Amino acid sequence: MSVLSNNVIWNFLHPLAEVFADLYQNELKERNQKYQEDFKQKYLYLLSNGVRRGPFKGLKYPFLSSIYSAFYPKVLGYYEMELHPILDKLKSKKFNSILDIGCAEGYYAVGLAKMFPNSKIVAYDIDPLARQRTQEMASANQIRVGDRFELKEYCTANDLLGLDPTSRHLIFSDCEGFEGELFSVEVISHLSKSDFIIEVHDFEIPGLCDRLYAGFSATHLVELIKSIDDLYRYRYIEDPELLSLNLTDQIQLLAEKRPAQMEWLYCTSLPLGI
Repeated sequence: MSVLSNNVIWNFLHPLAEVFADLYQNELKERNQKYQEDFKQKYLYLLSNGVRRGPFKGLKYPFLSSIYSAFYPKVLGYYEMELHPILDKLKSKKFNSILDIGCAEGYYAVGLAKMFPNSKIVAYDIDPLARQRTQEMASANQIRVGDRFELKEYCTANDLLGLDPTSRHLIFSDCEGFEGELFSVEVISHLSKSDFIIEVHDFEIPGLCDRLYAGFSATHLVELIKSIDDLYRYRYIEDPELLSLNLTDQIQLLAEKRPAQMEWLYCTSLPLGI
């Protein structure tokens, strides 16, 4: 067959192939959406009464969705369970203020506001929908947005440098790689008496975790925490109702669908004399 014949056949079939490919992709998308909706309805009885367990047990969710993260693990009480021991440790501390940088729909901002009723909370997110959802979640949990609970758009290094360095603050950060710019040597030194929980995004900026680890080590005790793969999160289930479900559904309910293994840095101020 000549090159000319091949070109004629290709020119004829190519548009048809694109049409059928689009139809196939749309069909797959519709089937997946239906499956996800059916799955949510199947387990609605587990998802519609707020957070079931964990450090934020009882936190009310006024909507059946989350922003930028998995919803099911949050209301089931297993979201980022790698951090639960850290949050339990923090309960005994007092913080002048708590900053949640990248607050999404308010899971941590409102959860921490309930855990630390005497601390000022400042929740940051550049997404207007995230700030709106955080305000709704705060209201659903009887927390008034105002003097003690603030919502802001941007957090900069200058905002952190404006915090009182003689007081203890908690900085909770999940800002998609911006942590590399935010936590400069100057900021770390200025907040040497404060605690940090930083989700580090090495898949965005390779080597970032190592750089921040070294930067904090001069003034803080630094603990590196690694995420558990979705395939094995079911091993940590303690809820009898969840344990009674089939394994495939357990895995799907707890899946956090991260693009890579994640790491967090938990940084606490060095004791005097070290």
